[in-house]
Amino acid sequence: MAKKIGIIDLGSNSVRLVIFEIKSNGAFKLIDDINDTIRLSENMIEGKYINDIAMHKAVKTVKLYKKLCNAYGIPSTGIIAVATEAVRKAENKDQFLMLLRTGCSLNFRILSGKEESTYVYNAVINSIDINNGIIVDIGGGSTEIIQFKDRAIKNSISIPIGAVIATESFLDKNLITEPMLNNLEKSISETLNSLDWLMDETHEAIIGVGGTIRSLAKIHRKQIKYPLNQAHNYVMNTADFLSVYDRLKTLDLQKRKKVEGITAGRADIIVGGLTILKSIMSAATSSKLVISGYGLREGILLEYIFKSKNTRRFEDVLSFSLDNFMVLYGVRQEHANHVCHLALSMYDQLSELHGFGEEERKFLKIASLLHDIGICINYYEHYKHSFHIILNSRINGLSHRELVLISSIAASHSGSDFNENWKKFYKMLLQPGDEVIHQKLSILLKISECLDRSEMGIIKSLDCQVHDNSVKIQTIREGDAELELSLANEYSTLFKKLFGKFLSIT
Repeated sequence: MAKKIGIIDLGSNSVRLVIFEIKSNGAFKLIDDINDTIRLSENMIEGKYINDIAMHKAVKTVKLYKKLCNAYGIPSTGIIAVATEAVRKAENKDQFLMLLRTGCSLNFRILSGKEESTYVYNAVINSIDINNGIIVDIGGGSTEIIQFKDRAIKNSISIPIGAVIATESFLDKNLITEPMLNNLEKSISETLNSLDWLMDETHEAIIGVGGTIRSLAKIHRKQIKYPLNQAHNYVMNTADFLSVYDRLKTLDLQKRKKVEGITAGRADIIVGGLTILKSIMSAATSSKLVISGYGLREGILLEYIFKSKNTRRFEDVLSFSLDNFMVLYGVRQEHANHVCHLALSMYDQLSELHGFGEEERKFLKIASLLHDIGICINYYEHYKHSFHIILNSRINGLSHRELVLISSIAASHSGSDFNENWKKFYKMLLQPGDEVIHQKLSILLKISECLDRSEMGIIKSLDCQVHDNSVKIQTIREGDAELELSLANEYSTLFKKLFGKFLSIT
């Protein structure tokens, strides 16, 4: 039976509630997400005390969030409430926690910098397929920097400066000057220069977490007219970053608010946050910045799931994500697995024809498993629904290019032509040769789908023989497979066009 939990993150810049539905097998989906800017780190009295206005605004917001949780049937015991840097360093935190406890009947747990880093690391490592790198989580009041190697934490530090603190201490919200930025960078560099593990090594990637970095990615996607509205696993290089940063730092607040992709509530602090990122990128040698849509809240969710499964992390990011979506969308798993088995058998035995490798095999495997996922919307034209569901679902462990290719292959599994002009629309994400990959993998999926058309698993395995002018596929079956063989052989003409050989399936 599915269970719902709420996670409230009381941060330095904002307070956020996310609500997840969790299936009995650990599969989960986000069903609500609400955020309110409260700025606990801003205008702290003597830099030590959260002011009364901010505290009472936070209490009011948390009360509303609790009511929303109750509307979803989540009791107080089903709400996980945490607080980070602003509360962590406030000398009146006990008073604040008491206000939250008496006003909202919730016990907030103050996370240490190490705990915060661990949650962020778990979220990233279980959603992005990168073995070595630096994770940077820029919050309102602090920044977590985590080095990991072979998917294990090696070093981490929490520095007490985030987007709000950087703006309030060093910058002017309205108009920012170079001397202000230089002073901020100098202050950050003094901390970073002592981190040998950051300065003296080459890192596979910097993985960015938090609202500042997600906003950076959104601005850049709007700027280049990126065709996919997805932040997770979005990749930027140094030049991409500087194109946004150099533009924003010259604008006054009103002009920043008008930049497409930035919210009005973040326009005043985004340059401060990006200056922190710039300093870290300058210190850490890396060729790319990868944006993570997963962070602290997802790390808390995964801890909750892992406790019931007695594990610490997913050994294979992609496999769990696939299993997750097959459960959530009600995919007929026996049929999907059997089509996948037939498709991969054909792929492996016909390697001399297609000349592809492990990467393309992965594309075919995922497309085979998810090809019917669109039926959850409507059977008619479900192949089109499959395309859009796969493309817009956060399947972890895949690049955006891979998502486009897999979606298009899955959508081409039926006899109906998939003519959605996807190649033109997503041209920016594709590489030379991708159209050929799509065509050749699609026909293997079409044939495999036909070979299990009755969904009874009649055809158990395949024996493929490649001859000079033909390909002969002998089916090993239990029962009458006349329907399957008839449908599959209808693709012999298209097979000849793509591979230059006649196809016969018996």
